[in-house]
Amino acid sequence: MAGQWILWFEEFGREDTNRVGSKCANIGEMAKIGIPVPPGFAVTTEMYDEFLAKTGAGQRIEQYLIKFPEGPQTLADQEEASQTIAGIILTAEMPKDLEDAVCQAYDELCQKCQISDVAVAVRSSGVAEDLPTASFAGQYETYLNVRGKDDLLEKIRRCWASLFTTRAISYRIQNKLSVLAGSISVAVQKMVNVRSAGVGFTIHPTTGDDTKIVLEGNWGAGESVVQGIVTPDRFIVDKDTLTLAEKQVSQKMRQIVLKERGVEEEDVPPDMQSVPCLSDEEALRIAELAKSVELHYGSPQDIEWVVDCDFPFPRNIFLVQTRPVTVIVKKKTSELIVDSMLRRLLPQPPRG
Repeated sequence: MAGQWILWFEEFGREDTNRVGSKCANIGEMAKIGIPVPPGFAVTTEMYDEFLAKTGAGQRIEQYLIKFPEGPQTLADQEEASQTIAGIILTAEMPKDLEDAVCQAYDELCQKCQISDVAVAVRSSGVAEDLPTASFAGQYETYLNVRGKDDLLEKIRRCWASLFTTRAISYRIQNKLSVLAGSISVAVQKMVNVRSAGVGFTIHPTTGDDTKIVLEGNWGAGESVVQGIVTPDRFIVDKDTLTLAEKQVSQKMRQIVLKERGVEEEDVPPDMQSVPCLSDEEALRIAELAKSVELHYGSPQDIEWVVDCDFPFPRNIFLVQTRPVTVIVKKKTSELIVDSMLRRLLPQPPRG
């Protein structure tokens, strides 16, 4: 049974979304095609289901939701439902066999990394997350720089509870889904000793230009970019030639940095504020990896990248997530985007 509760990244891919959620499935897929990703494992949806069944939490949630025959419609009802359901999950005692499975996997990860109590990122991975037709991205919880088994077990439970944030419940109601629709997995991934991080798009997110790769980044963890804390540096790379077409360096005042446990937001040192967070060769390497991921998936991708302090270039570059691009200016139709991608993949007849 425990084998169904824990799966290592190299053991699954995008065909396993129902077991590990979209975020984990994409990490596993990248690992399978040779993209550098930090090591880790998924706590599967089977473990979440087992937790609900063994603790009786699932039955208690269903009984509570009887009071909303058509689902909680008002914001006040959605907030109440969120708090109540999260409380049920967070106060239920973790069954020992589930706890043991997580602890054993964490011990194995520590051995692989040759670090005791290795720091990990704990990320929710929803089954309906990051899909081209419906995106729950950003609605579930992520915890960075988690150390030790007790902290890990608590953060996994909090990720499960985040399946029922007010925002996630509201999204389901708006899309005529049940409050209990979907399931959730959790990614447990070695925490990169991050120097700088950010996001990337294999299509220009505002113009729809699919000949460009756009990278945005800042010092420290990438959450400062995702949350809009800073105006990030921007690097625009020509997708065909993998050459730097444009570089915009911003004054980056704030960053999110790793502490002994967890992270904190703090000032960027004055002498680093106007320094690019990536070298040109690092930007081109990230773009090269992003292009490989796009070619594998056959559609424009939204990636997350990190640069590790502990390794020399190019071993310091990792991708930690990819998902389909869901929002771009409709300057080009999807047919034109696919046609343009095929032109780059297939040999072209000589001109003249």
